[in-house]
Amino acid sequence: MKKVLAASGLVLAGVITALAPSPALASSAAAQSTAGVSAASAGCQTRAIKSLANGRYVSAEFGWSGSNDGMLRARATKVGPWEKFRICQGLLYDSIWSTEGNYVSAELGNTGATKGMLRARAYKVGPWEEFRIISCGTGCVAIRRANVQTYVSAELGNTGDRYGMLRARAGSIGPWERFSLQ
Repeated sequence: MKKVLAASGLVLAGVITALAPSPALASSAAAQSTAGVSAASAGCQTRAIKSLANGRYVSAEFGWSGSNDGMLRARATKVGPWEKFRICQGLLYDSIWSTEGNYVSAELGNTGATKGMLRARAYKVGPWEEFRIISCGTGCVAIRRANVQTYVSAELGNTGDRYGMLRARAGSIGPWERFSLQ
């Protein structure tokens, strides 16, 4: 069964059997159609991603050395170049591309506290770059790995350089797994 959902203004298309659009999502879809965004014209959109848990924007942080370069963290208070992402929907998966020119990857080869860390580092889409952006209510989206029920979390319990780090690690949607697209 093919469904079309609109969540925070991004039109999502694909095979989703567990979610049915709510009346609020249907009215959001209608409002977006009048703004020039429809299921037929949707594909890629440049958006900012905001954590609903801490109210901060997600950044692809470049300028770090080594394995932290391009790390995604929810800690910015305003939208700048590092907070803009090109989100492209597909039938099987969605991809997230930083406006710096790299696809977002879930670092599944890492161990410990950085396992599943999201980084903008890939030049092409492979299994680590395949996500699904799904509705979790009005104005709320969750990001999960496309073929696994692992959701992206903003790690707000961390301190220092790891505060707000995005990781694909949660088995369900809780407060840290809720985002909005701006």
